[in-house]
Amino acid sequence: MGGDFEVIEEYIQHGRRRFRVLYKKVNIVFNVAAESVEEALDKARRMAERVSASRALRVRT
Repeated sequence: MGGDFEVIEEYIQHGRRRFRVLYKKVNIVFNVAAESVEEALDKARRMAERVSASRALRVRT
């Protein structure tokens, strides 16, 4: 998962720093609030893991 994520936009919204992070492997964009690029990438990775886990559970039921 390392190089599969890329920050495509950084902006300020309501006084908070936000990032749009592309998960290249499946072409999904995550919007996250973070203090740094590293934190934004970490949050996007964790979100991708949760999405994959819930998708796997849905397929099994």
